[in-house]
Amino acid sequence: MRPTEIPKGFKTFLPEEAEKRERILKIMEEVLSLWGYRLLSPPTIEYLSTFKIVDENLEEFSFKLVDRFTGKLMAIRPDFTPQVAKIVASSFKDDDPPFRFFYKGKIFRDAGKDREIFQFGFEVIGVSEVEADAEVVSVVVNILEKLGLSSFQIDIGNSEFLEGALEELKIPDREEFLKLLSHKDLSGIEIFLEERKISKDTRIKIEKLLELYGREEVLDSAYQLFENSKSRAALKRLKEMFAILKSYGFEKKVIFDLSEKRGMEYHKGITFEVFHPLYGFSLGSGGRYDGLMKKFGRNLPATGVALNVDALQELLEKKGLLKVEDSGDFYIIDLEKELHRAYELAKALRKLGYKVARDIVKRDLKSSLEIAFKKGFKNVIVLNRENDEHKCTLFLSNKKTYQYAYVPKAEEIVKAAALEKI
Repeated sequence: MRPTEIPKGFKTFLPEEAEKRERILKIMEEVLSLWGYRLLSPPTIEYLSTFKIVDENLEEFSFKLVDRFTGKLMAIRPDFTPQVAKIVASSFKDDDPPFRFFYKGKIFRDAGKDREIFQFGFEVIGVSEVEADAEVVSVVVNILEKLGLSSFQIDIGNSEFLEGALEELKIPDREEFLKLLSHKDLSGIEIFLEERKISKDTRIKIEKLLELYGREEVLDSAYQLFENSKSRAALKRLKEMFAILKSYGFEKKVIFDLSEKRGMEYHKGITFEVFHPLYGFSLGSGGRYDGLMKKFGRNLPATGVALNVDALQELLEKKGLLKVEDSGDFYIIDLEKELHRAYELAKALRKLGYKVARDIVKRDLKSSLEIAFKKGFKNVIVLNRENDEHKCTLFLSNKKTYQYAYVPKAEEIVKAAALEKI
């Protein structure tokens, strides 16, 4: 193994990529703040029980370690939602809902190609009405539009509808069948039905169930297809939610997919998943988890979503929506190393709000200039050039220069650079 190698499924972000990531997060945070959400920052490591109590499957792909103080098993965070639920149930037990929180950070799962995933998520806790679900979808739309995306869609379903439908159809081995539905495995579904000798009438209904994908009219088709109260109550909630989204002007961003159970094991009820035609995988998912909070001692309804920031960044790069900004405004080279002059000038420029770095490596002027512009600085200030009567020379990235017989004030330098519209 090479000393520079990192484990499979983990990433290093170099400055340009890291800066682009910060720009994405800044936009997301601005949107969430405008909607009244506040930042939560859970610990990276929790006791494994925090996650197991919510979903036994989380233990399977968690990175685990032993707490040397207690001997208990701990897990490096595989999911944010259980942590948020735990925090609200304990730290806000005396506060009244609703609670609106957002979070950002990495989850770690020892499964699949990516073992480290950067998520940005948010939750509405304490609201059972569908307006909370509509709000989550609306915030996602706001975020994606602010990032410059337009052709995305949000697939919405309801696990309660599907459960009612499968009960009405009397489908055996339901969990196995749900997996086939989630993978849209048509040949697998056909074999499943053959092996269990499912009747022709039931098969016809299943075929129609698989076609329940599309706009608002899909809800009416589903209502005619299934008569059980659970499915119809789920469809009613979806219609109420769609009416709210329509009033916001977001109806064209929504697709209904009623034949698939989405989300984690704890998601019950309305679910959503975000897609874009230029990206082959999900950009984020979420939904209702009304039973989860009770596991931590406070019975509150909740809904939320987690967006995959890694996937979003890849998509934004593909669409050319993440332009690289220059690294800095001014780079100061002092050839006589009169530290106080260079320091005072840098300090004055920074006070005016400009990004300034000083050259602190000994090398010739030509090399220093090349390196400064290569690193993305817009302007270079050279002090005390050898055998030069000028005390200061300002080099601009368009090759123009200004020369001074003295060291000018910061404002004068800024004015010269601004005149060239740099």
